[in-house]
Amino acid sequence: MDILFTLAMFVVAIGVLITVHEYGHFWVARRVGVKVLKFSVGFGPALLSWRGRDGVQYVVAALPLGGYVKMAGEVPGEESELGPDEAHKAYNRQPVPQRMAVAAAGPVMNFLFAAVAFVAVYLIGVQGLSPQVGYVAADTPAAAAGLRLGDRVTAVDGAPVQSWNEVRVALMGAAMDREVVPVTVTDGGAERRVRLDVSQVGGADLQSGFLYRNVGLAPYQPVTVAQVEEGSPAAEAGLRAGDRILRLQGQPLGSWVRFLDVVRAHAGEPLAVTVEGDAGSRELTVTPDSVTGEDGQTIGRIGMRPAPIPDDLRVTVRYGPLGALAEGLTKTGEMLWLTVEMLGRMVTGSVSSDNLGGPIAIAQFAGQSAEAGLVPFLWFLGMISLSLGFLNLLPIPVLDGGHLLFQAIEGIRGRPLADETMMRWQQAGIALLLAVMAFAFYNDIQRLFQ
Repeated sequence: MDILFTLAMFVVAIGVLITVHEYGHFWVARRVGVKVLKFSVGFGPALLSWRGRDGVQYVVAALPLGGYVKMAGEVPGEESELGPDEAHKAYNRQPVPQRMAVAAAGPVMNFLFAAVAFVAVYLIGVQGLSPQVGYVAADTPAAAAGLRLGDRVTAVDGAPVQSWNEVRVALMGAAMDREVVPVTVTDGGAERRVRLDVSQVGGADLQSGFLYRNVGLAPYQPVTVAQVEEGSPAAEAGLRAGDRILRLQGQPLGSWVRFLDVVRAHAGEPLAVTVEGDAGSRELTVTPDSVTGEDGQTIGRIGMRPAPIPDDLRVTVRYGPLGALAEGLTKTGEMLWLTVEMLGRMVTGSVSSDNLGGPIAIAQFAGQSAEAGLVPFLWFLGMISLSLGFLNLLPIPVLDGGHLLFQAIEGIRGRPLADETMMRWQQAGIALLLAVMAFAFYNDIQRLFQ
């Protein structure tokens, strides 16, 4: 993927979410009578700057990693910027409830934006894979539950699912809750219920290969050859475009993920494959070349490209206006709770902190989702907006949650904390945020070299 496209989509995504967040503060501040002096998207040198008819200075700055709304009286001593007839518009002269409303408005606006994004997604239609099982790994929770190749998942924990992604999200939540979850499947029209124990996989990497690596499931994707490289192991073995690989090492094959995994793990070792083509079924032996992967490890490669997923294995989850509204709001609640739960379990250590991503990971996801289309990009924006809103509500000084905490203390005590006390807490908050950002950036770098 083009790095310039990735960077552009990162700037677009962050710019939209920062604008939404800061507009929440801006809108409520104006409604409660606070005079707003500046609305900035980004930090650092101004790229664009103009003064609106409302007297507010609007700025688009060079570093798109944050933003701020500057209000008169927000910092002690700034009341002097106001004339005698506007002194009542200073932020620090507002009652505690009004100031708390201003602080909470940014995160609330992020939650509202996420809800709008999810509603739009379900109006347009979410494309995905059919929730049909294409592989069940031996000695895994999926195998122990009795799930089989060809099963179609219709419900997880009593909630209907229409796509493989919905299956993944539902099982991810169950894994973090350490649950044994009921799963309803159909096979040849017969319905049965199994109990899938994912109580021991909650500490895994929940973002990458969760179902395949930890639960033992992969979606059904028939492996059909689209193209064979000349002189490659696939060509030498006799694989041709249009062939469908039915069996691998004597086992039925219904998953591209599984096929790729086996090929990668058997560099230089012969693999028995059964294929079906124009000339009927035939037995072949292919020996993957040994190549160096992106992580520096030796992997196998046979030099073939699979055909696209057939249309009959694609599903589109779409609703009418009322259905999309209901589903979008429901999904907002579910994803917010999943975000809260995952971050909470990172803190307690029951979920790997490797799941924490920084700006590089966000940029990669922004580029990938935008390249996939409008719906994936909207979904990405909704998820990041939820995370941004929740993180800003954490009771850490310098974040909105920290302001809410200080204001709540002021409301209880009847007077604000001393300036020196607040300054020390803010310095501690900045140090904590910098440490978390450094760790997230470290995770990003680690992923680049894996």
